[in-house]
Amino acid sequence: MSPEEYADAHQMLKDLSEKFSLKCPKLHIFDSLTPIIFTVGSNKKYDIVMSYGLLQLLSNNELEAMLAREIARITEGNVSHNTFVAFVAGIIASFSTIAMWMSMLGGFGQEDDPAPKFIRFVAMGLVMLPASLIVYLGSVDSTLYSDIMAAKALGSKQYLTSALKRVHNDINLNSVEYFNPGHVHLFVMNPVKVNSLYDIHLSLFEAKPDLRQRLKAVDEVVY
Repeated sequence: MSPEEYADAHQMLKDLSEKFSLKCPKLHIFDSLTPIIFTVGSNKKYDIVMSYGLLQLLSNNELEAMLAREIARITEGNVSHNTFVAFVAGIIASFSTIAMWMSMLGGFGQEDDPAPKFIRFVAMGLVMLPASLIVYLGSVDSTLYSDIMAAKALGSKQYLTSALKRVHNDINLNSVEYFNPGHVHLFVMNPVKVNSLYDIHLSLFEAKPDLRQRLKAVDEVVY
């Protein structure tokens, strides 16, 4: 994200980084209508990635709240660990998609035809359990910590609460994109949904705390 085109986002991130006494991460954007934001990197360099959908959905104050969450995640010190978990689990989970594309290239029809969908379903049954176990046992869930620390840093609960509600509702109502389930622990909210019987294995990746639990934790923050 160029500092010229996205000056407001860069200034927010700079101010938040100073508040948390951190080196300012780099900002990146990708083409998706689903409101997504996550942080990856090592102990020396961090990158915050967000979608166009997130920018379109949130106000400036709500976007600042989401950026504060990501900075809080960095302060906890588990970003590099979770990045490695996402790398391993993501590779394993991707084999189901590879199997579907191989079946299509082999002449078994298009993406929505029964044969490729069934082949992907079988491949998902083989790879989703080990991928989900790696996510559950290997990743460090800092969701509630990040929510609480962001609310404290902002000095207000209002915009973080409204941002979480907006993202949650938009994903539930509008999200139809496929995301690698091995990456869900990185996201502010899980965009992976079970839309049909063929996706039933994705239910193994419901690793995030319930929205009501998150809103309650934020509401209980004392300044």
